[in-house]
Amino acid sequence: MIERAARCLETGGQATFRGIKKQFRSRRHLHSAFWSHGAGDIDLPAWWIFLLRTPTYNEEACRSRSRGEFRAAVSQSLEDIFLGFLYPVRTLVLIQKIKRSTTAYQLAAQSAKQYKRSYTSIAEKFIARAQAAVGEGNSFSTSDAPVSRTTGDALRNGIIEILDSVDHDGLHDELWKHYQDFLETSQELLPQELLKMLRSLMLSPRSVDNERALALFESIPLRNRRAIHYSYAVSAALALKDIDTALAIHREAISRINGSVGTAAIMGFTIQQELWAVAVETWHPLWEHKLSYYTRPDIWAAIDALPIDTLIGKARSAAEFAIKTSECVEGQGAVAAREFALELARRAFSVRGTAYNIDSHWDLVEKVSMLDDAGTLVRTLALDQLLSVDNSDSKRQALRLYHVLRMDSSFSPDRNILEGIIKHLFSTKSIRGLSMIINDWRGHLTRFPAGYALTAAKIFARGGEVDSVQKILDDFLSEHGKPKHNTLYHCMLLAHSRRADTTGVSNCLKYLQETFGFKPDTKGWNSMIATYARVGDVDGALNFLRDMTDSGQRPDSTTYFLLMSMFGKRGDRDAVEHLYEQSKVDGVPTTTQMIDAIVLANVNDGNLREAERIAEQALHMESSGSRTFMWNTIINAYAIRNEVVKVSEVHRRMHEAGVPYNNMTYAALMTSLTIARLPNGARKIMNTIMPQNNVKRTALHYAIVMGGYLMTREYNKIFQLYKKMLRSNLTPNMSTQNVLLRAAASVDRATEPASESQSENTEFRRARQTFEQTLDNLNPTELATSEPRLFVGPHPLDEAFSSTYFDYLIFLYGKASAFQKVSELYDRYVATRQELGSKDEDIETLPPVRLLSALMVAHLQTDNFSDIDQCWELALEKSRHLVCKQNADISQGNWVLRSRRFVINLPLHQYILSLTKQARTEDIIRTVDSLQYSGYALNSSNWNKYIQALVRSPLTDHRVLAFRLCEHELIPNWSGWASLGSPQYMKEKMYKMHRFMLLRQDQRMPSYLTLVWLARAYLEARSEGKGGTMRALERNGPKTIDAITNMPHLNDREQSEILRQEV
Repeated sequence: MIERAARCLETGGQATFRGIKKQFRSRRHLHSAFWSHGAGDIDLPAWWIFLLRTPTYNEEACRSRSRGEFRAAVSQSLEDIFLGFLYPVRTLVLIQKIKRSTTAYQLAAQSAKQYKRSYTSIAEKFIARAQAAVGEGNSFSTSDAPVSRTTGDALRNGIIEILDSVDHDGLHDELWKHYQDFLETSQELLPQELLKMLRSLMLSPRSVDNERALALFESIPLRNRRAIHYSYAVSAALALKDIDTALAIHREAISRINGSVGTAAIMGFTIQQELWAVAVETWHPLWEHKLSYYTRPDIWAAIDALPIDTLIGKARSAAEFAIKTSECVEGQGAVAAREFALELARRAFSVRGTAYNIDSHWDLVEKVSMLDDAGTLVRTLALDQLLSVDNSDSKRQALRLYHVLRMDSSFSPDRNILEGIIKHLFSTKSIRGLSMIINDWRGHLTRFPAGYALTAAKIFARGGEVDSVQKILDDFLSEHGKPKHNTLYHCMLLAHSRRADTTGVSNCLKYLQETFGFKPDTKGWNSMIATYARVGDVDGALNFLRDMTDSGQRPDSTTYFLLMSMFGKRGDRDAVEHLYEQSKVDGVPTTTQMIDAIVLANVNDGNLREAERIAEQALHMESSGSRTFMWNTIINAYAIRNEVVKVSEVHRRMHEAGVPYNNMTYAALMTSLTIARLPNGARKIMNTIMPQNNVKRTALHYAIVMGGYLMTREYNKIFQLYKKMLRSNLTPNMSTQNVLLRAAASVDRATEPASESQSENTEFRRARQTFEQTLDNLNPTELATSEPRLFVGPHPLDEAFSSTYFDYLIFLYGKASAFQKVSELYDRYVATRQELGSKDEDIETLPPVRLLSALMVAHLQTDNFSDIDQCWELALEKSRHLVCKQNADISQGNWVLRSRRFVINLPLHQYILSLTKQARTEDIIRTVDSLQYSGYALNSSNWNKYIQALVRSPLTDHRVLAFRLCEHELIPNWSGWASLGSPQYMKEKMYKMHRFMLLRQDQRMPSYLTLVWLARAYLEARSEGKGGTMRALERNGPKTIDAITNMPHLNDREQSEILRQEV
């Protein structure tokens, strides 16, 4: 009826107030259950009804108990019954909170024995008795009839039978009914039976049973309460989330019983709920009195059972509470909070061999460091925990934490910690921190074990750490005596080899031979050969090969691989094939690395089809080893040639053949996109695809993307990407620094004010700052990495390592006529090379080709032709070492390697300009003819400069030669003016085509300026009426004449100044 009435009222109200926008607010909310049930459904404690008694009834009840009679009385009307369902939720919560703090609670608990309770509430029985009482005049007094002993025994047996049943979870209501009936027989359960019943009610998941357990506990006289009773009562209160009652019971237990009664349950609950003030209050008395059980496992059992991530999270929260408490409170409260948080952290850090969230763990370590003023004990536990987990992230964090702890003088690592750290460094072959651990080992323990010393030496050697390897050798001699094996000697040679230090490795071999009587074996000779092979020193490598065979050692597969790889980088296919055949004669098994060298030789020689064929055959060879390198080499070659379709095709075949990818595979794909001016696509590969495939990014990948942005002139993205690389803890290398230097110079050119007389006032501030930072961090150990490097080209690795920065900056200052700065930079280059260990004669007599070209730019600005001639001769001599075929006679023609035929073009460009200024056309012709006879080739830019010089000559023969050369070298690739579209954009398109030809130097086409100069020569011959000259031009350059006669008329500077001058 109430529900129907409510619905009627609701409908009527809506109809009455329909259309009114103003909202009406009630003064309070009714309980949500008001519309669905009656008072009998409210789950109130069994003894709650006693709180409703009138004072008169309570007094009467007390008198009745004193006479040994059991009485009950209730109020005269239903108004005295507590109708909790009518109250708002928050009101009920408040009542629940304060209900057990009243004296009525104690009275109700003592009276619970006299009255029955129905399954969920005793309200129904009391209402029935109240109705009976009304019928007798609103007051009555009853005396319970004596119940036979037989009835009591039967009820007791029923209770025992329920408690002893295997599964009595659904029988708690029946159990409680039997118990209430049993109490009316004036008998009591035995202590053991009462304990079992208390335990059963406490373990029930229902809140009503937990409330019954509390009532049953309160009925036990104080003198009879034991530790187990308190534990069950505390657990029951916590099951009801009644922390106040649980604490009250716990305090009573602690005051009466010496032990941690209920402490574990309260600790578990408060920590789970993060009630830190209560948790500290519970734990503090135990800690304050230094009771032996304040760290006992049983107190922390519930906490120790938590998942490790949850436990770490709780410890972090407790630490935050302790930190805030120390900021607001002083004295024992702050100390207790700190010690509690540290103890909880100890529990978290004591878990071993289980993975967890590494960031949360480190956050806890940092918070503990703020609390643990006394020392490093807790953080040492954290370090042990990190070392116990077998994953790389934990090991890295362990090394990080070790760095922090060793700064504390109280920290003294034991052998287990040092072994854990050093084994991690060994497994990752990490140099960073290895010297520190070795020094700490010697400082805290005894001598460094010989096996560890050998492993450390190998790692240092691979990283090019010469000084570290030398120190290990010296310490080994003092601790263990002279090495019995050659391992340390090999490490010394390998360290120099990884730095590409030919001078250093030769001196090292001499030192080892003189000091220790070292006789190089095959491995030792291979280190010598590898050093010279890395810098492309053919003569040096072959000399050590001869020394190796003279000493009685035979070349192995590694020896042949090193030599074949050296010639393969030069593109000397003949030499590679000869070595391959020789290896078969010597009975050396063919390895995959040797096939890699053959593929590399074909790629560098421009024979990509043959390289693909060999790579396909290698898939079916029986030799072990990865085929990834050879396929990466082919993909990268097509990428540089901007043949995107071929890149995709080879990549697909690589995937279908099951050849695994590595980071260089992705680098080749990224190069293809950057050459195609799609750096954002390359960046997506680096940032998304590589992490998805668990491929590690290196500085080279960042350099490739940065180079792409350099081509598209998005300089801000270069600087942003560089900062991101630094945040990723990647060390910049020569590839990234060269891109950064060029980007900085481009920004300088765009922002610095232009002046007619720049000269020494030109600063290039950003570029110079980048240059100085790079030189400050210049370290030859960078050469120890095996990944490819940008801006090296065919030049020696050890030379290009430092010269690439100098030659570019010298070029910039030379173009700006800042000659004093050019001179200063060159002197500094010589000093830098000497610091890096290069021989003085190499620096002074044969500077790098690119550096010579940059100097020629500077000299050309001042018409210093004699110095230009000198630089040109040096460039010829230097390039001869780079391009000469093996065993070739330079007095004969065609001794230049085909793969390196374009090496001379950079200085040649400046030399042609110098000779043109001097009108030395015949010298230009002789120079070009000599270069071509040797096997050099001109690129498109130099062909155009050469033809322009010829056509500007007043001699007819020179002009006829210009037309003939243009016809044979440039016009074959000319597609006509129509293919360039609108005349408005012709010059811009031709400029972009010539920029592309810097990548494909074997492609050539006439430049716009060349065609304009040829047109002028043709017009002059026609206007002068020189019939013989006209016929010679038409005979030698018909297509060239067609191109210049159809050239669109443009009102630009070139046509205005060259074609319209009076002839």
